Amino acid sequence: MNTFDPALLNALPDIELLSARPLTGGLSNRCWLLELRDERTAICSKAVWRPIAKSSLAFGLSREREHQVLNSLESSNLAPRSIALLDKGLLVEWLEGTTAADNLSDEELLQLQAGIHALPVPRWRLDVKQKTAHYWEQIDDRYKSPSLQQIVNYFQNLPLQNWFDDTCCHHDLGRYNIICQPEGHNRVIDWEYAAAGDPSLDLALTIIANGLEREHAVAAYCQLLGTQEHERWLAAVTAWQPWCRYLAVLWYYVGATVWHDNSYQTEADKLAQELFRELL
Repeated sequence: MNTFDPALLNALPDIELLSARPLTGGLSNRCWLLELRDERTAICSKAVWRPIAKSSLAFGLSREREHQVLNSLESSNLAPRSIALLDKGLLVEWLEGTTAADNLSDEELLQLQAGIHALPVPRWRLDVKQKTAHYWEQIDDRYKSPSLQQIVNYFQNLPLQNWFDDTCCHHDLGRYNIICQPEGHNRVIDWEYAAAGDPSLDLALTIIANGLEREHAVAAYCQLLGTQEHERWLAAVTAWQPWCRYLAVLWYYVGATVWHDNSYQTEADKLAQELFRELL
């Protein structure tokens, strides 16, 4: 879709669409930044359109669940507000600010991580094997090499350990999903992968996504948590990291299948080769 269809907003009769432009940077989906005018109040505002599309279904994403998560977090002021769940997508508040980079310290990042784990727990949880099985079903057969099949067989037959009680997990807490606002407040976007889950898996994903040094990050996180179980947390994160890379491999192959983009296949092939050499 190269242009935004105003009919997608027909369920909001008092909202006038002033402009729409596609957002760059979203890997799982292609979202739109909309400028809207409320005809009742004449107030203009910006919002993000997050579609229900072939891509979101291929990645196993639910806009209804995302909407529920955002509603449950509204009082936290950590996430954007969900404006409306419509037939074809989710309309979410646009957050003004800049995407985090080196201006957000590792400690601030891990503070956000610990804060997310203290939020209300969603009613559904991430089942890692179910998620990877779903990804596998979406991948085009031409990417299913013998070595990739061996990787899948290895992980799908590997017992999973739940190290800690479920918490709210974001599952994609990279700096690319953190908005630093002018008043100094840091907020987190893109909650489409959020679910209940083992917080040590969420921490492992965060460490990889941000290129953090594992032992230092775990120690800093445990200090923020006020826990003495540092060794258990380190063992858990270490155990989860191959699973994180396995998820990434399949995720990129799904992307290659959906978007027909060689860059996804290139990244998937590289990660798969590294994982195969290390484990098999």
